[in-house]
Amino acid sequence: MRIALVAEDYYPQLGGVPEHVHHLAHELIRRGHSVAVITSRISSPLRGHSDDPFVRRIGRSLVIYANGGLARVTLGWQLERRLHDLLRTGGYDLVHVHGGLAPTFGIVAPLAAFRAGIPVVATFHSWFPASAAYRMFRRPLQGILDRHAARIAVSAPVVDALSRYFRGEWEVIPNGVDTRFFRPNGRAPAEALESSPRLLFLGRLEPRNGLATVLAAMPAILDRYPGTELAVVGDGPWRPYYEWLARPLGRAVRFAGAALRERPELYGGADLYLCPVTRSSFGVTLLEAMACGTPIVASNVTGVREVVNGGSEAVLVPDGNPAAWADAVVRLLGDPRRRGAMGAAGRAKAMQFDWRLVADRIVAVHERVVAR
Repeated sequence: MRIALVAEDYYPQLGGVPEHVHHLAHELIRRGHSVAVITSRISSPLRGHSDDPFVRRIGRSLVIYANGGLARVTLGWQLERRLHDLLRTGGYDLVHVHGGLAPTFGIVAPLAAFRAGIPVVATFHSWFPASAAYRMFRRPLQGILDRHAARIAVSAPVVDALSRYFRGEWEVIPNGVDTRFFRPNGRAPAEALESSPRLLFLGRLEPRNGLATVLAAMPAILDRYPGTELAVVGDGPWRPYYEWLARPLGRAVRFAGAALRERPELYGGADLYLCPVTRSSFGVTLLEAMACGTPIVASNVTGVREVVNGGSEAVLVPDGNPAAWADAVVRLLGDPRRRGAMGAAGRAKAMQFDWRLVADRIVAVHERVVAR
């Protein structure tokens, strides 16, 4: 098949959607399909980043604030016509849109594909508590959704959020993780007490990812383990603010900037991965940490619970509660045996989300749609 994956968010932007689209593209190519990733032009925060040969860029990405953090929309003259021409001349059998019904590509790309006579599959990645835009434009958006050949959601909470506004049949297919790329590096749990405990925060620096909670918890953690180091991996316009918050902590906090290829070593070298998000549809970084055998402390919120689901690989604590975070971290740092068990449980769970298995389910949807 010739498949176009259309995504508002893609490298060099980092996050769950770019990871999903990138790995899906490579899995489809491994299976003999011809794939193009169609996305917008974006300035790169990653040193040395270059596009894969299958990436096509159209329009220019603009950053906006939405849903508690950063989002992107694509602007461009006659964007739908240009997408239509690109899809038609590419001879695609299928268009798979990531970020269904979200501006800009989530709406414009399906319309362009419909005009070109190409069936559309959409994956919905976002959980949200409410949407004034969906409520206001429910009727025309429902009309677009009804013309989709298949609708995928990455988690049950995403289905619940969408079902408040739209009718439709949804298939839940989760995000995946490359367990060959993300894997343990051999760091022993006891090393945290033999040297300096290492904590890791990895994510975009924006309010919904909750870094302020971890920074507020650090004084209590340092009181018990003075040598503790927190690596903050990520970037964004809020970085100066978080650096200001961290200033009283001195060298205990290190801002490392955005990272891509280095992530397995960052996860593997940490004694705990901290995920203090305030909202999440499906925690991709949780899967990455699990695949690296790194125990997790995470917020007890929708989306995170979907991944952890009562498992022993993570401790869930209230979001926005620094005292609870400090207590959980101190307890785990003092218990290497438990952290070792958590790491092993996480690696076992991550194998259930290996991209080879997830791609099997997505390809089954593609083949059903094209055959129809």
